[in-house]
Amino acid sequence: MQTRLKRHRWHKKVLKTSDPIVVSIGWRRYQTIPVYAIEDRNGRHHRVKYTPEHMHCLAMLLGPLAPPNTGVVAFQNLSNNQAAFRIAATAVVLEFNHASKIEKKVKMVGYPRQIFKKTALIGDMFMSNLEIARFEGGAIQTVSGIRGQVKKVCVENIEKSYIWLSKPCI
Repeated sequence: MQTRLKRHRWHKKVLKTSDPIVVSIGWRRYQTIPVYAIEDRNGRHHRVKYTPEHMHCLAMLLGPLAPPNTGVVAFQNLSNNQAAFRIAATAVVLEFNHASKIEKKVKMVGYPRQIFKKTALIGDMFMSNLEIARFEGGAIQTVSGIRGQVKKVCVENIEKSYIWLSKPCI
């Protein structure tokens, strides 16, 4: 199930992805492990480690289905001797789409082999031809903040795979 979740403002801790929570949906109550994500402008879902402060995020839950617009209450534990506020988050069911895709940011390491005016030949970044073909046309950002785009892939053999990175004119 896909839900729009917000951490309760009186709950002290942030909620972490893959930490078990107890969910109460309608008359059902069960324990599940959520995966939190945020939707970007392109409609893709990016996985986040923690629930954001004072914002909604998407939570993917595995469990019995509930119709859309059903209210959800989440607890971290149900012990009676808990002194802090018990409700961890509130949510609403958006849809039950089992094929929703969550992407994770990838950090790769490559070394510049040749540098021209606005292009660079980057090596030692990929391990297979399939991986190289997947990133062609993709955007890249360096640690120092230089952004660019993967233009072309040069493959002599798998050990020596290079990409042409060109910086767009800004």
